[in-house]
Amino acid sequence: MIKTAAIGLALTGAVISGCKKIDDFVNKGFDAELFRKNLKAACDGKTVGYSFAISQNGKIVKYDFGGEARNPKDGEVDYEILTRQGTGSCSKTITAFAILQALEDKGQNEKARLVDLLPAWWNIPEENNPLTVALLLQHYAGLQHVGDGDYQAIRATMQQPTTGYGKAAYVYRNGNYSICRVLLYCIVNGTKGLEGLSDAAADEVVSQFHRTYVREKIFKKAGIPDWSKINVGPWNESGTITPKNMDRRMTLYYNFKQPGLSGITTYTTYLEAGPGGWYMNSPEMAAVLAAGEEGKLVSDTMMKKMKEDFMGYDRTITGKHGAYYYKNGVWADSLTRGVYTVVMHFPNNVQVAWHSNARNTNLGSPEALIKNAYDDAWR
Repeated sequence: MIKTAAIGLALTGAVISGCKKIDDFVNKGFDAELFRKNLKAACDGKTVGYSFAISQNGKIVKYDFGGEARNPKDGEVDYEILTRQGTGSCSKTITAFAILQALEDKGQNEKARLVDLLPAWWNIPEENNPLTVALLLQHYAGLQHVGDGDYQAIRATMQQPTTGYGKAAYVYRNGNYSICRVLLYCIVNGTKGLEGLSDAAADEVVSQFHRTYVREKIFKKAGIPDWSKINVGPWNESGTITPKNMDRRMTLYYNFKQPGLSGITTYTTYLEAGPGGWYMNSPEMAAVLAAGEEGKLVSDTMMKKMKEDFMGYDRTITGKHGAYYYKNGVWADSLTRGVYTVVMHFPNNVQVAWHSNARNTNLGSPEALIKNAYDDAWR
């Protein structure tokens, strides 16, 4: 007891004599609440509407939001944490999860060849035989894309000889992830069910399957409450939103620097899924990221490969604590009214999903903004 008391008195004396505070002994390391505060402070007043959700160790721990989903010109609706919007090319991360999960379930991996998975009657040329799933997801396949990404265009694209493949052949193309819509069906079911179908019928089959698979194998596994309703393109509790079935609460997309412009939206459907289009809120997207890191969607080894080999991810941004892996989703019309979304993974099992309903903002680089908010969240 005497020895313990002496240690306690010595520590107290050190604190007092050195003008230290108890905070010097506790609260060290990453602070999720400080990350939230930093990120909110960096976003407020610099875009039309936004939200973000921070996940750590498998669950969402912090979130925030601000601004407008619709500005006063369009009936003014606040942008809230559960506000959904188009996620743009961050949908590619979801597509990559689906493709790689399906391959692992079949005992295969990203090195599987496209020619061995897609229909034999497509008559894919020999030049394309070396092309793998990894090369497709990395945009390294060198394919010459034809058409707008429907089933007929996907087949025609695969029938064009590659112009070269590998890292040196990198060209970012939405069409690579349109191919994934057919590829997912073929990995899981084989190709027999597509034989003899018209292009339109085959497109319906693969697209319906893609949506169902992602709902059940990605969103449900991630623990998202509305997993069975999440859709490609605008939707609400009653179903798909269309120009004939409007919802005045829905998010519109803006140019922050031209506030006099009305907002717009896009009506993407499941027939265009793969490269983009999932209509989600930031907590739903963060739940997917967290599930991926927890091994619920793909193996730990595959999750590491996805990030490091840029399968469903763009690149890294270097911060104070290492390389942060990210994917962004950017879309705009001719007047730069659009969306900007980002998903980012940090080394300490922290992820963030960040959504904004404006493409042109005063935020600077959203990726750099998120990096800085994270770097400054360490005590």
